[in-house]
Amino acid sequence: MLFGEKKSLHVKNSLAEFYKNETKKFIPNLVNKWSKIMDEKPNNIKFRKSKRRWGSCSINNELSFNTSIIQLPIKCIEYIIVHELSHIKYKHHQKKFWLHVEKFMPNYKEYETILKNYSPEITT
Repeated sequence: MLFGEKKSLHVKNSLAEFYKNETKKFIPNLVNKWSKIMDEKPNNIKFRKSKRRWGSCSINNELSFNTSIIQLPIKCIEYIIVHELSHIKYKHHQKKFWLHVEKFMPNYKEYETILKNYSPEITT
């Protein structure tokens, strides 16, 4: 899977290493784009393997993204980024948080539904 589509990929190393490298190349540019739009600046961006989460935001406003996030459709990746950037302002999932997400991504519920078809674990 790459950007939500099954692709025939020729990778030099493992599939996990391929996803990690592609994620590290792609995600920072999208975070930068949405950071400017939302006026929310993360202190750092990290990448790690996770079986349960696509992304997170620490109390110190460091964003962390799953190294296999690159498997998702681009709109879902952007939703995750908007979601995590919103945690810079709101460290909870209460109404103000969701209104903030919706302000920048009115169709976010659609992307949440699509995300249910994917697992944060590496798929082949």
